[in-house]
Amino acid sequence: MKIAVFTTLFLSFMIAKANVVDQMTLDGFYFGKNLVVINPLIGDHFAVESVEVNGNKTNDEIQSSVFEIDFSALGIEQGQKVRVSIKYIVGEHKPLVFNPEALEPSSNFAFVTAIIDRKSEKLEWTITGSPGNEVFEVEQFRWEKWVRIGSTNPKDSLFLNTYSTNVTPHFGKNLFRIKLVDTKGNIVYSPSVRLNSKATEIFMEKTTVDNEIVFSASTMYQVYDEKGIKWFSGTETSIDISTLAPGRYWVNYDNKTEEVKKK
Repeated sequence: MKIAVFTTLFLSFMIAKANVVDQMTLDGFYFGKNLVVINPLIGDHFAVESVEVNGNKTNDEIQSSVFEIDFSALGIEQGQKVRVSIKYIVGEHKPLVFNPEALEPSSNFAFVTAIIDRKSEKLEWTITGSPGNEVFEVEQFRWEKWVRIGSTNPKDSLFLNTYSTNVTPHFGKNLFRIKLVDTKGNIVYSPSVRLNSKATEIFMEKTTVDNEIVFSASTMYQVYDEKGIKWFSGTETSIDISTLAPGRYWVNYDNKTEEVKKK
């Protein structure tokens, strides 16, 4: 009888011990990257019992050996402060957050707004946090890709956390954004800004040329050969291509791409 009672008590103690729950907490800021959690097995169950972000339980699939904490699914904005709480069953191994540096508060930075003044054609944006010494890169969507069209030093603010730069729209629909690579190597983008411009459409005078490509007005351009090698880029009314071998080339300009044949 005593042996049976002892066995029962021992089993009850072991079951209780197996179900001891502990908690780990991480504080930081959301920079657009999810946390990755390595989740060990405790007996026939995974260790993690629940995950909360800022007091709200997540819907992440935690019944897995590795899972992600998806901040965007909770409506967390970039630059927002977060507290992550992971409850887990105590065992031989405990859960491991693979990339805690993703929440490092020293890189607290995010874009808040981005707008364009249609009269002055100035692109303005506001930020939260500190961008450090990295420059803002201004990009425009041209020729089916994002193209760098300028930059702004973070010290050149109009007033606290607000910046501005001139842009030159092409004919028709335009799309702009600001890009910054922070101190951790994370790439952060502003919201995209749309502008329907009434700028005069620009044309190429000839598509079969000798040594010069001429446009109807000054325009941003790029010249590629058939292998995709870029030979020229800039902003001009004409391009001297006398150094190029005869053949076919592709010219990006204004809001279009055209083939040019050099004799």
